Order: sequence, then structure tokens, then C-alpha cells
Amino acid sequence: MKLLISKRAIKLRKKGYGIKTIANILQVSSSSVGRWCKGIVLTPEQIIELDRRYRDPYYGRRFDHIRKVKKQKIENINKLKNKGIQDIGDLTKRERFIAGVALYWAEGFKKDNRLGFANSDPKMINFFIQWLIRNCRVQKKDIRFRVGLNIGHKFRISEVEKYWSKITGITRNQFQKPYFQKFSWKKEFPKPDEYYGVLRIRVNKQLQLFRKIHGWIEGLKINIK
Repeated sequence: MKLLISKRAIKLRKKGYGIKTIANILQVSSSSVGRWCKGIVLTPEQIIELDRRYRDPYYGRRFDHIRKVKKQKIENINKLKNKGIQDIGDLTKRERFIAGVALYWAEGFKKDNRLGFANSDPKMINFFIQWLIRNCRVQKKDIRFRVGLNIGHKFRISEVEKYWSKITGITRNQFQKPYFQKFSWKKEFPKPDEYYGVLRIRVNKQLQLFRKIHGWIEGLKINIK
């Protein structure tokens, strides 16, 4: 049995396989393979191939190790993500209110005495709209949208507005004239058809609410000690 294995090792070595690879294939120690194949002289081509395999991170057991590490990384990411979801849990009405104030503090318009918000994240956009309706008692019909898009995507404006209308449930007759960023991107994006610009949200005749929101933000600031 041992003789048969050693012959297989010699055969594999003559084909240009590395010592550790042969040991892994035959399930024996590297020292045994090295002893059996000690007198074998490899061709220049086999030496080049061995060097290529040595440098290849996906060759032999290295690939299994990389795959294992990647799997562990993904499992850890998912574990932390699920833990984060559990930590948040279901938000109360007041927690939603505070979250909305913090969101406006970060992303909301603070000048020209007009309530406004801009973002490109559909989830954030919908959270803010629901905050306006549920916590600020804004009527849906008073909400106005304006799409901001790079000039190179001007031909897609109808598609983009339909996208935001579907995402938010706000009809297109509540969209104002879009504005276009007049500069060319140097970077090539892998999925340009999935670019939907920035959505600006305005609310009609809400100066009092705008001032109240600023008061809410000041209330948050006071709590920072």
C-alpha cells in the first residue's frame, strides 16, 4: 500500500505538482512526499508552473482557507446586522419623532425659511415622508418633489420621476421642474441605469412647522452634554 502511494506521489511530482499539494491529494505528510520525490529533477516548464501556483492565492488548500475566512466574515457581518436589528426593535411614536428630528438636523434645509430635505436613499426618503405625515401632520397633497439629476441622464428624467413616484406613493403632478447638475462625471459607474439622482422634498406653506423643527433641533442640542 505504501509503495503504491509513493509511486503515485512520484507520478504527480513528475507532472509538476508541488510537495504540499501531493501530500494533500494523497493524505500523507509532506516529509514523506519529499523523501519519495527527492531525486526527481523538474523541467524548466514545471518549475515555472510551480512558481505560478505558489503565487496563486486560489491554488490548492489556500483556496479552501480563503473560502473559509470569507464565509466566517460573512457570517460575522450577518450576525452583527441581525443583532443591530434586534437592538432597534419596534419604534414607538416618540422614538420615530426623535429620529425624524435628528434626520432633519443632519440632512434638512436650514436656510431660506422653507422646510426641505434632500437625499438619494429610498428608505430614508420614505422615513422622512412618513415622519412629516404622522408626526408633523403634514397633508400628503402639500408635499412637493424636485429631482436633481446629472445632465448626462437628462434623457431619463421621465423614468426617474416615475421611479420616485412609485417609491413614495406621491403622484407626478406634485413634482416640480427638475434641475440638472451641469458637469460630467469622470468616474465610470458599473450600473448607470440604477442612478436615480437626488430627491428634494418641500412642503407648501409650512413656515410655522419649519420654525418648530428648528426648536426641536435646539431641544436635541440641549441634551448633548
